[in-house]
Amino acid sequence: MTSHLELAQRYMTESIGLLQRSGYRLSLNFDLSGWAALLRSAPKIGIVNPTFDPAHSDLKPNEAFWLQLNDDVGVAACIADRLFTTDDFIAREIATGHVWYAHPGEGDQPEMLPSLPVGRYAGRVGHAGGLWVHPRRRKDGLSWLLPRLVRALSIINWSVDRHCGLVFEGIHDSGLSAQAYGFPESHMVVEGYFPPVRGNARVFVIHIDREQIAAQFEEDLIRMTDGDCQMRDVATIVGQRVHEPVVRPRVVQVGGGDA
Repeated sequence: MTSHLELAQRYMTESIGLLQRSGYRLSLNFDLSGWAALLRSAPKIGIVNPTFDPAHSDLKPNEAFWLQLNDDVGVAACIADRLFTTDDFIAREIATGHVWYAHPGEGDQPEMLPSLPVGRYAGRVGHAGGLWVHPRRRKDGLSWLLPRLVRALSIINWSVDRHCGLVFEGIHDSGLSAQAYGFPESHMVVEGYFPPVRGNARVFVIHIDREQIAAQFEEDLIRMTDGDCQMRDVATIVGQRVHEPVVRPRVVQVGGGDA
């Protein structure tokens, strides 16, 4: 039986090959100040997530990285990832504000919903975010591949037990977090004040565990090992998935959200 590490290594190799065939150049970086500077000047960007910004978070070189993707024009996309070792990602990291700030102060704690999946997300938790794709490349399947690639790197580098992210209501309800980013489980955790925007928001934690990651790799590798496959082929598949009716059998709406 193929181990999780072997699957992740194969997935990384196939992903890099797919990107190269499609005209992209990938770089792995450990200084997150470069990610923050890139996003501060990027077009069509919302917030610069403090989780991955050294100005706000205590980022250790061996516990955080980011990927930059370039095409012939310039920067095409980026994504960041970091490791949290915790007994409860929701209670210890999100509820306290520590997921965003090294030293949370007044106004840095979110308005959490009263009923939460406490204690479920423990261990070595990879936390991805800061995904940005240049408008000229937003139909090329990069929002599908990059979250999966950082999951592979999280297993290779950190042997994570699970991977989590945080998304706003619009991304969640569009189906992108499940069908493009590939997170099969979600819970609404914030409905009210949300520190990164200094205002109100509805926010979901999205989750995939180690076994689900491995199963996802096996499924994806079937199509990625085609030597002629390019990102435009992935984009067609992703486009079909996103425009199908959204099915969320494992979504838990906590505290009364939309149906």
